[in-house]
Formats: sequence, structure tokens, C-alpha cells
Amino acid sequence: MVAEELRRRIEAGAIPAGALLPPESALVQEFGISRGTAREAIATLRAEGLVVTEHGRGTYARPQHPVRRLSADRYRPNAVHASDLPETSLRADVRLDEVSATPTLARLFGVAAGTPLLQRRVLFWAHGVPEQLAISNYLLSVVAGTPLTDPTPEPWLSSITTQLSSIGINVTKIRELVRARMPTAEEASALRLLSGVPVLALTRRTYSREQIIEVANEIVLPADRAEIEYEILPT
Repeated sequence: MVAEELRRRIEAGAIPAGALLPPESALVQEFGISRGTAREAIATLRAEGLVVTEHGRGTYARPQHPVRRLSADRYRPNAVHASDLPETSLRADVRLDEVSATPTLARLFGVAAGTPLLQRRVLFWAHGVPEQLAISNYLLSVVAGTPLTDPTPEPWLSSITTQLSSIGINVTKIRELVRARMPTAEEASALRLLSGVPVLALTRRTYSREQIIEVANEIVLPADRAEIEYEILPT
């Protein structure tokens, strides 16, 4: 009963995002319950991701960030990486490295382990909030000497289709695998995730005819700030 009422108040805005919940003593008095029952109610809301408890501050309604929708349209030519956000609101922290294909990347590319790759590690921001961490890998033999190896024009906010088209590569197919998992400590720090928030992890393979040109392993998004929309046309 207590958790249900507090949930209703949070969802209705009576307890706005960032506002403190009543202390245990107030809940005990208002609902005629024990402190143990009050703690259980708060624990339930915390498990649902509605509240956050910080030592020295108390328990408050969790801030709600705008949800970003990703659709297949983001891979259309000339689309920016987040199709529902204006490009002026975006920025990216980028690091380029030449690496050797690990056994996992070699399997995804269909090449031998140790094959030279160009790796682009990008943390995307929107409206001052980190919203996506992506690690993309390209066959170095394909992109060597092209603008993709030059950090000067970074960040490339256009789609992978447009990026590769700009260097003369025609993308014919993109395959994605999506799964949910808990973040690593590095991901939680980079994306400023609250405790208990899972992520959506996408593995992407980009093809030009039968050759795999790029493998993103992985694209990591906060699960509480992103939703993925697919359109499936039955044949």
C-alpha cells in the first residue's frame, strides 16, 4: 500500500524528479506502519528505478531524462546518428587507434585473428548528457588513407552509411544484434548511470556486398533513456 501510494505520487508529479521523499518517521506517522515496512516500501521503489538513495541526502525521486528513439531510419543516407535530435545539440568525444583483431572481432568480421583494424571509440553527448558509447572497427586495408583515419573532421555525426559512401563504399546490408545487460564500471561512469540501470548493447555488422567492412562491438545505450523501433515488412 505504501509503495503504491508513493509510486502514484511520483508518477503524478506530486513528488517531482529530484524531490526528497518523506523520511521514514513521516511515513510511519502518515500510514501507521513500522519503520521496517517503510524501509521495504522504499526498497521496492528503488528496485523499480523510481527513487535513488544517497548517503547524507536521503531518498529522492529519480531524475527522468528524455527518451531517445532509434529507428532503422538512422541508417538512411545523410541521417545524423540520432535521427530524433537536432545536430546542433550533439557532440562527441572521439579516440582513433590502430588495433589487431581479437578472436571475437575476427569471428565477427570473418577474418584471421590479428588482422589490422581501425578502431573508433566515440562517446556521444546530447544536450550535455552522455547518451551513447560506441566502439566501431573497420578493416584497415579498406579505410587506410581515407578521411576515416584522419581525426581532423571528427566527430562524424552522420550515419555509418553516409560515412562509408563518402569514401566510395556502397553499404548493401546492416545486421544488428541487440541484448540487455548490466553495464561495466567503465560504461556506468562514462554514461553517468545510476546504480541498477541496465544498458542496451548493440553489435552491428556493416556489409558492402558480401564483405563485412565495419563491426561495432558494441554500441551501448542507457536502457532508461533509449528505445529501439523496428519496421518489419513480411514477404
